[in-house]
Amino acid sequence: MRYGGGRKRRMLLQPFLVLCATVTGVGLLMLALRPLDPPITVDFPRDVKLGDSDSSSSDDGGTGFVRDKTCATVEEMGKDFENGVVGKETLRVRRIIQDHFVLNGASRIRDLPPEQFCSHGFVLGKTAEAGFGNEMYKVLTAAALSIMLNRSLIIGQTRGKYPFGDYISYSNYTFTMNEIKHLWREHGCGTKYGRQLVMRTDDFEKPAQTNVLCSNWKEWKQPIIWFQGTTDAVAAQFFLKNVHSQMRNAAFDLFGDPQILGSQPNVFGEIMRVLVSPSKDVEAAVNWVIGGGENPDISLHMRMLMNRSIRAVQAALHCIKKAIESQHLMSRPKVVVVSDTPTLVESIVPNISEFAQVIYFDYKKFKGNAFEDLPKKDFRVKDWGPAPRWVAFVDFFLASRAKYAVVSGAHRRVGTTYAQLIAALAATRNLVSRVIF
Repeated sequence: MRYGGGRKRRMLLQPFLVLCATVTGVGLLMLALRPLDPPITVDFPRDVKLGDSDSSSSDDGGTGFVRDKTCATVEEMGKDFENGVVGKETLRVRRIIQDHFVLNGASRIRDLPPEQFCSHGFVLGKTAEAGFGNEMYKVLTAAALSIMLNRSLIIGQTRGKYPFGDYISYSNYTFTMNEIKHLWREHGCGTKYGRQLVMRTDDFEKPAQTNVLCSNWKEWKQPIIWFQGTTDAVAAQFFLKNVHSQMRNAAFDLFGDPQILGSQPNVFGEIMRVLVSPSKDVEAAVNWVIGGGENPDISLHMRMLMNRSIRAVQAALHCIKKAIESQHLMSRPKVVVVSDTPTLVESIVPNISEFAQVIYFDYKKFKGNAFEDLPKKDFRVKDWGPAPRWVAFVDFFLASRAKYAVVSGAHRRVGTTYAQLIAALAATRNLVSRVIF
């Protein structure tokens, strides 16, 4: 009896389930066939100039309020930099950088009494001689960190040579590890004051392990800090998001308020201005190209374009013309062309020559013999073509002489730190002239 009653209840439920499914299907069909609602329209107020409260067409009720636009052209965004705020901020940061290296430079710190020297802190900037842009950012980031932490800067050497030391000269504000070790022993930092020469490392390329956001680096007691993997301008600016107010404030003082576009100074350009300069041989090659004339007005850098991209060349030409127009350059402005594809330079020169004077470094015609004994880096051929590596450094300091603009054309998948540093150094060289990039 029990089993038979269960089967009867199931038989009674089946028509009810069919009815529910039918009603649901009809409802969905009616919903799908229902006409769409008319579009919602909003009457936005017309654009009104600020302060035009007397205009009869104003819909702001006399308040002078104007709605912000939700988007802007590149030219409109660039106007944020035309009010002089960036230049003022960069001059402020220039003073911070200069004061820091005067107070924490090697010439002063090495003469401190032993107790004060042994309690001092250092930041290590160490790099290999790989791509110049990425590797130079490691040194510049270490310098920026030394400013934020009020420590001195060490530049690591490899087999007794500074990074790119054949082509770059470094200022005497920096230490080497050998000198720090010697002074540490000489002052008895470990034996007399109980402070061992230890290093704390942090690897930015390991997001799960780096302390860039969650630790107060000002409280780190280790004599040396090494911030690894900082191959671009981003790493140091992560301290703007650090959870500790001390680190955030130190980063704000150096990098400005990230919420205000026009307040961001040219930090890395100003650090380069203090720390690095071309070697005598590189400087001689740069002067040979300029030939005693005026510095170039505009620099064009073309990156990894062995495939002769027509669109990239056209875009570069368009940008050069826009720079000429925006700066109101008369006659035939001087454009310097640099590229890691040397044959591209010769092919693009006729296009630019139609409206500008073109200069470039032809290393085959350079009569200087200072680079003849330098070892050849065959493994760099794919990165810089058949030109010797030292040509890249001549091109770098040549392009950084630009007075008005730096244009960079690259493969769309390649960001170029090389061009970033060219623009940064050129901007700081011409800060007094209020140059806009």
